[in-house]
Amino acid sequence: MFFFFIYAALGVELFGKLECSEDFPCLGLHRHTNFENFGVALLTLYKVCTGDNWSGILKDTMRECRVGDSDCPSYLFWASPIFFITFVVMVQFVLVNLVVAAIMQALEDSTEVKLRFMDQHKLERVHD
Repeated sequence: MFFFFIYAALGVELFGKLECSEDFPCLGLHRHTNFENFGVALLTLYKVCTGDNWSGILKDTMRECRVGDSDCPSYLFWASPIFFITFVVMVQFVLVNLVVAAIMQALEDSTEVKLRFMDQHKLERVHD
């Protein structure tokens, strides 16, 4: 969750002023998926971590600046891939660890149940 806060703040700073228009249509960014404010940026990053059209969002953030557009930062073309690839790799690493932890917990629980069953079965044999 800590990564989400860091990347949301960074996303607002890097991509908060990107706008979609008829000259520059967006493939992934729209009213509910953008970096204009912190809350929506968190939701956008959640969408990215699920893999839902994150490549479209990446393409939208890598756009080239229009001639005479002083608000458009020129570093987006190389900063955007670094931002999204590092975020996706870290989040996927965390998600894989969560899946492995859930599997390990299920195996541990099944072993405990099996041992209890075996102990109960041994007690029944002694009493018979």
